[in-house]
Amino acid sequence: MTIGRMLPALVLSALLMPGLISSTALAESQGEVTTREDGERIVREYRLEGQLYAIEVIDKGQRTVLLDTDGKGNFRRQPADTEIKAPSWTGKSAQ
Repeated sequence: MTIGRMLPALVLSALLMPGLISSTALAESQGEVTTREDGERIVREYRLEGQLYAIEVIDKGQRTVLLDTDGKGNFRRQPADTEIKAPSWTGKSAQ
């Protein structure tokens, strides 16, 4: 196989690799993220080892973040610009 024939495959691999790495990092730091769409509303549920710890709702451009900060299922509304990461009670929080 010549370089000319391999070049498109190499370029495509190089373009796809950053997305693969970032999605892997997301999965490791946040666990499972489930996304549902209903019209203009997007709902994302964040789970770690099956336990729901965050809900993100984007409705008509407005973002709402609900976090379970104590692991007891008590979700509290957070500022719209809150970064979603695993809380300390999950044992997987960012250090």
